[in-house]
Amino acid sequence: MKLTRPLFPKETLGIRRVIGLALLMTAVAAVAYLERFLGAGLDLRLLYFLIVLCGAILLPRLLALAVAAGVAIVSVGVSGAEGTSLAINGLTHLLMYGYAALLTNNWEQERRRLMRMSRVDELTGLHNLRALQEQLPTWLGPAARTGRRMAIMMMDVDGFKAVNDRLGHGIGNELLKELANLLRFAVRVGDEPFRFGGDEFVLLLSDADGAGALVVAQRIQDIYRSMGQTLRGTDVDVSFSIGIAVFPEDGSTPETLLERADEALLTAKRTGPAKILRYQERAAA
Repeated sequence: MKLTRPLFPKETLGIRRVIGLALLMTAVAAVAYLERFLGAGLDLRLLYFLIVLCGAILLPRLLALAVAAGVAIVSVGVSGAEGTSLAINGLTHLLMYGYAALLTNNWEQERRRLMRMSRVDELTGLHNLRALQEQLPTWLGPAARTGRRMAIMMMDVDGFKAVNDRLGHGIGNELLKELANLLRFAVRVGDEPFRFGGDEFVLLLSDADGAGALVVAQRIQDIYRSMGQTLRGTDVDVSFSIGIAVFPEDGSTPETLLERADEALLTAKRTGPAKILRYQERAAA
């Protein structure tokens, strides 16, 4: 059965949207007051349109349409029209504001969808490199202010080329999705896995020093050894090489931390498969 996108998708309201709805209703009342008592001869439709458009951007679709209907009723009610003129004007305003709200809400939903797509890896569902570059400074800010440590873990799949060459890219993609699910399961709530690109992944570990990051890295290795579902029954073996950099000892900027985690990863891969190495350990070698 073919699934289609629902016309009215289910959305949560939330406290911010409740406040936004209250402010919009207050704005409708204020404009109605101006039109009824102070705006003789003034055309305030532009203000009504602005309220409708704000509602369409800030609120779920059903509420946005409800705001548009309310604006239409209020704007016609204060105009002083009666009888047939009232009915025709009411229907015209309802269609005009409702259509504007629907179009604007559709545009806003599509904009948000495209924003999410630009920050999420399509294959694994993890956040991508662009999201990492945006979020890492945000993670470092509180750590710098409170003096807490934070670890960046960069991971690469050993033997991934053999998977693609011998078992096909389809199996390789399934392996990457399996690894993404493993990382979601292995990290604590609040920590974040990213797909850096290709067969490389990055984990941001809050409140983690070098020893804590090593524990997480070893746990990931152990969990994968106990799983290996995609490659079970084949003679292809893969593992993780992991490089670690810790804030602030190994770097105080996002660029430096990523660069040093990558250096540690490269050294770990040269040392042998399934190696875990922290940057300062590499520097001391």
